Amino acid sequence: AFTWRLAKQLKAQREVVRGKPENFNRPDYNFRLAGERSEAPNGSESVEIGVRSRGSSLDLIVAEAMILANSAWGGWLAELGLPGIYRSQASLAPGIKVRMGTKALPHAGMGVAQYTWATSPLRRYVDLVNQWQIIACARHGRTAALAAPFKPKDAQLFSIISGFESAYAAYNGFQNAIERFWTLRWLAQNSITELTATVMKEGLVRADDLPLVFKALGCESLPRGSHVKVRITGLDEMTLDVHASLSERMDEPVAAEEAGEAEAEDEDLEAAAAPIALAIDVNDAEPADATAQS
Repeated sequence: AFTWRLAKQLKAQREVVRGKPENFNRPDYNFRLAGERSEAPNGSESVEIGVRSRGSSLDLIVAEAMILANSAWGGWLAELGLPGIYRSQASLAPGIKVRMGTKALPHAGMGVAQYTWATSPLRRYVDLVNQWQIIACARHGRTAALAAPFKPKDAQLFSIISGFESAYAAYNGFQNAIERFWTLRWLAQNSITELTATVMKEGLVRADDLPLVFKALGCESLPRGSHVKVRITGLDEMTLDVHASLSERMDEPVAAEEAGEAEAEDEDLEAAAAPIALAIDVNDAEPADATAQS
């Protein structure tokens, strides 16, 4: 099909700019609670974890179409002198993160000259903001800067970016926590005591077949990319912590180039591996105790 050939060509062009092919080895995981329910889950349900591999033909067509639109629209805004909300990345070097700003700058990870979020206005507010600016371009052309909702150097855009980043981080934090909880429930329900995993850094490992990152004693000195088998010694569903230790070193670490790319991809996962800190006020129980004694 034409769209499939076009998507492959667009991807190849981006990879030339990136300097190396994109790597989508990690699957997406789907969580399903077994049985019919008329009430909200309470944590006791039986959970099933399925895998949806990425990289299908339809995935590629949709992804490349969205990247093309977001890049082209971002370039149009810049050409007409309108500010927008852009995502940029200076390079693919480890530690160089994606940033949000109002200037059209290259996105090394995408391999494009500029990149906006504008194709999902029902899902993200920044996409809606960018679409307002794009509509002004379509209606007014070269004079769009005079009629657009947000003018150059508009401080409100920076406020929108700050608010969005805070909300986005909170949503991601909740998503990571709820997925981690049900992953721990799956381990307990299936009496899983051993997992194969890949070492990240400082004792952190990533399970091969589950969306789970945790610390394993004995892995602190192993190089990134080492393949190991770890023994699960305890699960804490309150703090979402996993207690584990190295059981067996299975092979040698991956090549340095692959490990470097994995390091950049793993940064967001490392934050989700930390247990939740519980703040409990023991004095909260005193009024109830006093009532019972009176």
